[in-house]
Amino acid sequence: MPRTGEIGEQIFDQVEKLVADGMNRTEAFAKISADSGRRAGTVAANYYRVARKRAGGSLRPRRGAKAATSRRAAASAGSRANGRRRRTTAQAGGGDIDRIANALVGNIEQLTNAVKAQSREVAELRSRLDGIRRLLD
Repeated sequence: MPRTGEIGEQIFDQVEKLVADGMNRTEAFAKISADSGRRAGTVAANYYRVARKRAGGSLRPRRGAKAATSRRAAASAGSRANGRRRRTTAQAGGGDIDRIANALVGNIEQLTNAVKAQSREVAELRSRLDGIRRLLD
């Protein structure tokens, strides 16, 4: 049984090796997850916990308790007399996330179509090259 803290270090080292070999972190988490029987989220959590520790703290500044308290107070103050609440910033910005996600899907579809068209063109050019080679032989 590994000592406390060793698993996270092992996972961090495995992920870094896979990333150095050309895999992205998400793929590395999935591979380690499949190999070890752990959930990919658990693998990722271990990796980022060790990364934060090695960086000397948090990779990204976290919001403090004071900010969270202020947000809760603002949400409570947003209640109306008729019992309906005002939309919070996250709810109001939901359209932006949908718009970005839809644009991303559209871009991926365009990229897929371009790759398929390029593949067809390569096949046609190879066929023509084979014909030229036969003529030269």
